[in-house]
Amino acid sequence: MSKNYQPLAKAIIEDVGGQANINSLVHCATRLRFSLKNDEKADKAKIEALDGVVTVNITPTQYQVIIGNEVAHVFDAIIAEGVTNGDVDDSATETSTPKKKQGVFGQIVDAITACMTPMIPALTAAGMMKVILSLATTFHWMATTSPTYRILDIMGDSAFFFMPLLLAINAAKRFKVNTSLAVVVVGIFLHPAFTAWVTSGKAISFLSMPIAPDTYAATVIPALLTVWLMSYIERGVDKITPSALKIILNPTLVLLISAPLALIVIGPLGSYAGAGLAWIINLLQGRLGFIMVTFLAAAMPFIVMTGMHHALTPIFLSTFAATGHESLILVAQVCSNLAQGAAALAFGLRSHKPSVKSLATASGISAIMGITEPALYGINLKYKKPLIGAVIGAGVAGLYAGIVGVTLYVPQNSFMAILGFSGDKGIANVINGIAMMVIALGTSFIASFIISGKQDRAQVATTETQKAEAPKEAVKSTVAEA
Repeated sequence: MSKNYQPLAKAIIEDVGGQANINSLVHCATRLRFSLKNDEKADKAKIEALDGVVTVNITPTQYQVIIGNEVAHVFDAIIAEGVTNGDVDDSATETSTPKKKQGVFGQIVDAITACMTPMIPALTAAGMMKVILSLATTFHWMATTSPTYRILDIMGDSAFFFMPLLLAINAAKRFKVNTSLAVVVVGIFLHPAFTAWVTSGKAISFLSMPIAPDTYAATVIPALLTVWLMSYIERGVDKITPSALKIILNPTLVLLISAPLALIVIGPLGSYAGAGLAWIINLLQGRLGFIMVTFLAAAMPFIVMTGMHHALTPIFLSTFAATGHESLILVAQVCSNLAQGAAALAFGLRSHKPSVKSLATASGISAIMGITEPALYGINLKYKKPLIGAVIGAGVAGLYAGIVGVTLYVPQNSFMAILGFSGDKGIANVINGIAMMVIALGTSFIASFIISGKQDRAQVATTETQKAEAPKEAVKSTVAEA
C-alpha cells in the first residue's frame, strides 16, 4: 500500500506560514525549496519536529525543508494542495519582505546551484549508463562494436552532449529569459552544420569577424554565460521596440544580437574558462594532489551544508570534457559520501532507540549510494560525534587517494564508483580505488563507533541516573507537601 503524504504536506504548508506565504516550490534530490514571501512567518522548530522532515536550511533566497529520498512524493502532495510549482510556472509574483543582500560570490553560487540542481537526475542516469558499459566491457558481456553497446553508449553520452541545452532551459528560468529563444541561441553551438564547419578546419567568420573553431558539446560555462547575457539583451530590446511590433521585433532582435555575441565572444570565453579550470585542477592534482583531495574530502560535509557542492559540478564536468577523467572533486565526494554513510550506520548500531536505529540505517545506506543529506542532517550533524568520525574517515581515504592518484573515468560519487576506476591507469587504479573505498567505510565506521559509543553510554548513564533519582525527588516532594 502506498504511503499517504498528504498529512505531512498539509503540516509543512501550515508551518511555513500557510499557502498565502508561499510564492512557489521546487525540489532537488532531497530538499523542498520554498520561495516564501516572508521567512519569519515560518516556524522552523515545528517543521523540524514533523515526522518525515530531517531538518531546515535557510538561505538568502530559499527556505529549504530537507526530506530525504521521499522528497518527490512530498513535493507532489504539496503541489496537489494548490501550491505553485516553480518548475512549471516561474512567473509567480514575489511580494516578499527584503531578503538578505548577497555578495557577488553568493549570487554566482546561487545561480549555478539553480541551474545545475535540476540536471542531477539526468547526470545520474547518464553516469549509470556508463557504469553498465564498464560492467559490459569488464565481464565481456558484449562487444564494443555491437548495436546494443553502441545504443547504450549513446544513451550515456546524451546527457553530457546536450548539456548546454539542458543548462539553457534551467538558466532561462533563473535569469527570466524566454526559454525557446535561450534553447535556439545555445543550440547554435551544437548545430550539425556548425560542428562540421569547425571539424573541417576552414576559417569561420560573421561580418568579417572571426569565430573561434570550438566545439561545445558537454560544456557548461558557455551556455550559462550566454543565457545570462541574453537576460540583459531581452530587457534592452524590449525598451526600444514599439508596442505594436514587439511580437515580431523582440525575438528577432534578441536572436540577431545574442547569437553572434555567443559565437564570437561568449562561447570562446566560456571555453577558455572551462579549459582554465581543468588546467588548474590538473595542476593542483599534480603538485598538491594528496593535500587537495584530503582537504576536500574532509571538508565536503560542510561544503554540502552551504550548498557549495553544486558550484563544484561545472568544474569537474569541465575536467571530464577536457580530459575524460577526474581525480579530485569526484574522488573526494566518493570518500565523503561513503564515510558519511558508514558513520551513520555505526551510530545506529550503538544507539538504543529503535527510531534512531531505523533512521541511521536508512540514511546510512542512502549516503553510500550518493544521497548524503538524510545522514548528514538527520544523524551525523544532529549528534555531532558521528560527524567527527565521518570527517576522519573521509580525510584518511582522501589522503590515500591523493598519494596513489586514484582516478575516476565515470562521473559517479557513490558506491557505484567502484565500476568507474577502470581506464588508462589499468588494474592498479582499480585496486587503489577499491582500497580507498574500504578505507573510507572502515575508518569512519570504527571512528564513529568508538566516539559515538562513548556519547551513547553517557546518555544512557544520565537517563538511568535521572530514573534512579526520580523516586527520591518524588519522596522529597511528598514530604514537603505533608
